[in-house]
Amino acid sequence: MRTKNSFFNFLASEGSHFLNMILSFVARTVFIYVLETQYLGVNGLFSNILTVLSLSELGIGGAIIFHMYKPIAEGNIKRQQELMNLYRRMYTFVGIFIFVVGCILVPFLPQLIKEDASAGIEHLVLIYMIYLVNTASSYFFSYKRSIIFAHQKNYIGTIIDTIFTTIQFVAQILVLLVFKNFIIYLLVQFACNILTNVTVAYKADKMYPFLKEDKKSLPSVSERKSIYKNIGAMFLHKLGDVVVNNTDNLIMSAFVGIIATGIYSNYSMLQASVCTALNGLFGAFTASIGDLNATEDKERLFDIYKILYFLGFWMYGYTAVTFLVMYNPFITLWTQRTDLVFPIEVVLIICVNLYIAGIRKVTINFRDAMGLYWYDRYKPIFESIINLVVSLILVRYMGVMGIFVGTFISTMTTCFWVEPLVTYKYGFKKPVSHYFKWFIIYAGTTILLGLATYNISNLISGDNLFGILLKFIVCTVFYNVVIFILFGRTKEFKELLNTVKRIWNNVIRKGKE
Repeated sequence: MRTKNSFFNFLASEGSHFLNMILSFVARTVFIYVLETQYLGVNGLFSNILTVLSLSELGIGGAIIFHMYKPIAEGNIKRQQELMNLYRRMYTFVGIFIFVVGCILVPFLPQLIKEDASAGIEHLVLIYMIYLVNTASSYFFSYKRSIIFAHQKNYIGTIIDTIFTTIQFVAQILVLLVFKNFIIYLLVQFACNILTNVTVAYKADKMYPFLKEDKKSLPSVSERKSIYKNIGAMFLHKLGDVVVNNTDNLIMSAFVGIIATGIYSNYSMLQASVCTALNGLFGAFTASIGDLNATEDKERLFDIYKILYFLGFWMYGYTAVTFLVMYNPFITLWTQRTDLVFPIEVVLIICVNLYIAGIRKVTINFRDAMGLYWYDRYKPIFESIINLVVSLILVRYMGVMGIFVGTFISTMTTCFWVEPLVTYKYGFKKPVSHYFKWFIIYAGTTILLGLATYNISNLISGDNLFGILLKFIVCTVFYNVVIFILFGRTKEFKELLNTVKRIWNNVIRKGKE
């Protein structure tokens, strides 16, 4: 059942992301040609402001889901009811808090944009308020998604998301083509977001009717203290994620300009389209990891970790190298503008950060599924401080590149060694030297393959469609063939292949019978 659920979660996640990637790309293309570049910057800026405000979520979701794995495995309905009631109360408070604080920030919006906030952008405050209400209202419904996820059936939520995001993108494309109005574009997004969350909540009530049977019981005081302790640790982790991943646009807008923020939004949109699919691949296993941790031995857990870590190196390495080769030629062809691309050295540091963030995902997923976030709770504080200080210093001397270098430095001086140390020491009970050995091997392989792939691809001239397709084929064939030659005989590769075969036999073939 665990393998079957993971497969369905993966299948739904990847199918959804593929469809969303195509639709979001079409919508962004229309956006670029219909609206001014400033709106791209505003879109990225306000999204990041509200992500920072969502820090008040405190990591409640992750902590509650972790505490639900055991009662679900034991079939303890009463315990699940208590946790969901606590979750509902906390998320209601969070939604109200985000709205109130978001309103307080309204007078300070002009200070976050280097150029004149009114230059080419009408109704700035109204645009911000739509973003704010959209974000805050989500918390009144989305908490019920957690019980579906904890039961390893997040593919159900993914299917619902896909239906409404498809409607959203199609409607937004029509709005841009017919009305050329950014506000109506945002209102469509808001309406679809509300419908998505209401539908998921309704589905959760139908799947788990016991949620409506008891809406008052809460965990005991001692249990709540334990939950609050984990929430405190998760809050610090979320602090690090928010500061590192969502302040780039804020710094860029304030110190470089809203135009640069708009340019970066194209890079981040393309990156998110691909990496969200990859994250979905590894995220599909998270609930299964939590269940495995609660019911089986650590040695089996460690074997699965090694397989997924190898897969992470392979997939994120290939993605980073391909982006390095394809980013600028593709954006130039896509937008028909040469002023919407960064210099290659900026692209390189973006791709390096992509690889490091990606390969960390596996370790983070295991750490969270095993509930180990308390042990490295102070790591995000140092990560955030280093990132902000270094980025603010370097942006004055290096411009946009300094912001991304700040992210790289903060990651390598904190996350790079703290996360595996905690996971190995407290989770696997093994020496962390194993991790660093394979990180060096995998990173070295990625660097050498990246240099070779980039130089070979540069032999292909032209930024037309044929040339870009040819570069993509070279990246895909050369990179993956070399990976197979180098690692095809390793235990991790063979186990990965066996896992694919097992999923095929247990899920695909049986499903046809």
